[in-house]
Amino acid sequence: MPTTFLTLPLELRELIYEEVFSSITIRHGFRTSSCNRTALLQICKQIHQEAWRHLPLNARFHFRGTETLLETLLSVDQAVVTRIRHVRIKSFPFPLYNSGRPDYYPTYNFCNALSLLPGLHLEQLIVEDCFHGFGLVDTWRDVVTYFDIEGLIKCDAWKELVYITPNTDFIASGYDHRRKRVAQPEHWDALLKEKDGEQSGAEVQMWITPENGGRSAQENAGTRPWAAQPGNVVIEDLSLATPDQDLRGEVRIVARRGRRAPYIQMGLSQNKTWKELKAKEGGFTQDGWTPYCNDMADAIGWIYGGWGRRVQLANAALNY
Repeated sequence: MPTTFLTLPLELRELIYEEVFSSITIRHGFRTSSCNRTALLQICKQIHQEAWRHLPLNARFHFRGTETLLETLLSVDQAVVTRIRHVRIKSFPFPLYNSGRPDYYPTYNFCNALSLLPGLHLEQLIVEDCFHGFGLVDTWRDVVTYFDIEGLIKCDAWKELVYITPNTDFIASGYDHRRKRVAQPEHWDALLKEKDGEQSGAEVQMWITPENGGRSAQENAGTRPWAAQPGNVVIEDLSLATPDQDLRGEVRIVARRGRRAPYIQMGLSQNKTWKELKAKEGGFTQDGWTPYCNDMADAIGWIYGGWGRRVQLANAALNY
């Protein structure tokens, strides 16, 4: 009897499913779609029944922004959400509207979106900084990025978090009207160790890929660990600057949960699509959440520029 795929032992077929799906990235919200290797699921009913559960466990999901993630994952069964292991996303605040509506509405940081997805249990969450790199020029974004990172470190949805920001301004800039930034990564590292246990292996590191700013090739070679004081603190006392305080370049904040740490997102299922939640009378609100705002001007509405900032973000997030 000739050997066919279906005559292979089930254990071997499952290894093949894992290998196939682990090599693909499923993109949502982009103009160009991902390479479709999920046609495997359409071969026959038996293969579909065997293989479908391996897709969310092994594939990498890349979402253009928070709205796309919510539109997608709130429209599928929770059993699918709980099986997803790898997500990459640009962390826009939400909800955003680019329809020109001028009224003020509550807007929240990306970390709050994860609580709308109870059971989310990611091996790796890669987050791209949405506040730098596309034309926003005022310095409020530096502080917002800092607290975007801190909010995600406090979340329970991931085992490894990688936050990518194109420059060092989130910590090294001199602007900080809140004056709540502190030296990093030591503070975030202590925060995670307090949560998971000092001896658990939990850690937070910062890595920088230096730009060539007149330093030697040896000094600029490769990615290196990095630590920094808030820029406003250094302005007040130069002696507090770290040895690499003045480095510039892309920074990756890498956080890893401790051994046996329970990394599963808690929350209550909404049992509604994102379109339905977003259309609620009076705008989308959630008990216990603190609305995102850059400063008091943004908090009291569009007259002082808050609306304009949200429109900038909305155009970047929603104009595919």
